[in-house]
Amino acid sequence: MEMKKFTFALLLTVALTASLWSASAQQQSATPAQKSTQQLSPEELIKRFTAKESELSDVWKEYQYIQESKIQTIGQANTVTGEFYQVSEYVFNDAGKRLQRIIKAPPSELEQYGILTQEDKNALTNLQPFALTTQDLPLYNVTYVGKEKIDDLNTYVFDVTPKVMSNERELKKLKDQKIEGKFFQGRIWVDDEDLQVVKSAGKVVPEFKQRFPKFETYRENIDGRYWFPTYTYGDDKLYFDKGGMLHVRMVIKYKNYRRFQSDIKFIDGAEVVDDPKAGDVKPGETKPGDAKKEEPKKTDPKAKPTPTPRPRP
Repeated sequence: MEMKKFTFALLLTVALTASLWSASAQQQSATPAQKSTQQLSPEELIKRFTAKESELSDVWKEYQYIQESKIQTIGQANTVTGEFYQVSEYVFNDAGKRLQRIIKAPPSELEQYGILTQEDKNALTNLQPFALTTQDLPLYNVTYVGKEKIDDLNTYVFDVTPKVMSNERELKKLKDQKIEGKFFQGRIWVDDEDLQVVKSAGKVVPEFKQRFPKFETYRENIDGRYWFPTYTYGDDKLYFDKGGMLHVRMVIKYKNYRRFQSDIKFIDGAEVVDDPKAGDVKPGETKPGDAKKEEPKKTDPKAKPTPTPRPRP
């Protein structure tokens, strides 16, 4: 009996020692940036990554990019019953206005029959590439979930919920004003070195008469410094109050990021998105100004290398 007790105690000691050694090894293998963030409280992490999101939001306005959007309705046997497809070029002028030039937009049955609404289009532009800035933080409850590894990235995970979703009075006000799909609700993953969002997954809320599909948005490291959205995917069945069901598939690609340094105008017309956050997309004319000149790329020897892109559906 004494021998069994001794053997059990010995095994327990070995297991504990191995666990401590493993934790110590992981701590020693962490980079200086990772070690510095490991000492931060969830509240400080939220403060820092939202500040990074504010910085990224400002820097993003210095870039031109192409957005390729495809939304399909799916019928029996996984057949495509309708499709919206659009390729647009986006830039920001010096006033912070987002300008859209539609490059390709074939006729769409989804628009013709009212399946794709203006709120859906606003979500494509403003909420799928979700950014939680310091300015927007008071509108959300952000809860620390834990740590998770995504491919070769170590991340902090947070749940994000708009405060309005637990406020019946404010929800009724939005419903009376027929405002839907203004906020993001879901989960975000923050890189533990750069403290920038690298993935978001959730949906657009609130929903009253409309329904919005769940989606995932991935970011990639652009120019070795900033994590910009590059891919959004969604495949969801939407159930409406009157009993109808709509199977929707969505793929959005953000590509050809190029940096500019002065004002821009589109000669052949464009749409101006007045507020990238509010979700109100209004057509209009661009302001006169000199065309932007592309800034030559500079190589930063200290820049973080771009990791291997994550797998996509």
